[in-house]
Amino acid sequence: MKAKSFGKISVPTPGTPVPVSIDTNLRVERMRFAAAIGDTGRVFLGVSGMNKANGAGVVKEFWPTGAGGGVADAYEIWAEDARHLLVPSDYFVDANNAGEGLIVAYWT
Repeated sequence: MKAKSFGKISVPTPGTPVPVSIDTNLRVERMRFAAAIGDTGRVFLGVSGMNKANGAGVVKEFWPTGAGGGVADAYEIWAEDARHLLVPSDYFVDANNAGEGLIVAYWT
């Protein structure tokens, strides 16, 4: 597998989820989502239609490290097998604070 990264997926407007990727053809074997060191608000990973206010479509809520840093909360998902690869565009990021988000890596 080869590691790649989307970098930090930032949320400009809290409450408006941002897709991890706009490439609907990209298929990957593994994805890793991590809170960005220094972010101070909670960040959310979800699927289309997610609503962080009521939890609908939310897959994971990330706890912030805060301005002092620390160990970042992370979450990984793996494809079931080569016939059922993950589609990054199926995942969305939302945040409580504008400009915050998740660092997203993937493997092909």
